[in-house]
Amino acid sequence: MEFLNFLIVLAAAWLVWRRPERERLAFRLLVVGSLIMAVLFLIGTHTSLVPRLNL
Repeated sequence: MEFLNFLIVLAAAWLVWRRPERERLAFRLLVVGSLIMAVLFLIGTHTSLVPRLNL
């Protein structure tokens, strides 16, 4: 999944560099990549953010 995120960000950078008129698509790809990064972080640290409590 991290490799897919890397490819999305790489594609966004390539679009901005080679085809500046497709900037909107590159921005959307960057937003999708950022959301994927945030979701993966939250999945990986969900037990660290809120400690388990014995009720």
